[in-house]
Amino acid sequence: MKTTIALVAFTLLVPVAASAQGARINLSALDRLAERATEKQEITIDSMMLKTAGQALVPSGRNAEAAKQILSELEGVYVRSYEFDDPKAYSMDDVNPIRKQLSAPGWTRVVVNEEKGRDGDWELQEIWLFNPGGKIGGIFIINAERNELQIINIVGPIDLNKLGGLGGIFGIPHNIGIN
Repeated sequence: MKTTIALVAFTLLVPVAASAQGARINLSALDRLAERATEKQEITIDSMMLKTAGQALVPSGRNAEAAKQILSELEGVYVRSYEFDDPKAYSMDDVNPIRKQLSAPGWTRVVVNEEKGRDGDWELQEIWLFNPGGKIGGIFIINAERNELQIINIVGPIDLNKLGGLGGIFGIPHNIGIN
């Protein structure tokens, strides 16, 4: 009986825990890949760092003010980029625990591109939006190829029309905006 009650309680709490996680995705499953990478870039900037140092990291230019405005509202920017010499250094099995978190309530996949070649080459690109209550509260981007992997998790309210202002900052590609 106690086991049944515990299972029911666990089943009821899992969605609550997943929802409480919000737009922040746990990237710790990638730590193993970092050890195997021949080249890596890891950026972890939480809300306190964004508020104190984030503004100073914005280079001057035409998008500087837009970038500062976006950064002032964000709760975190998390980027992982790995390159591998060995084409078998990682597989999608290493990435799937990250992707599984995106099945939590509020996440919607808006872009997917998957290619599988006959020679064993493969690619996967996905863009997910965290959209609880009709407002975008986060973005998650995966770019996975045989010898490289990039993950971007931007947490906080995001206006897609202004997103291009973050291009070139914190390792985020210049062409991320929707214009």
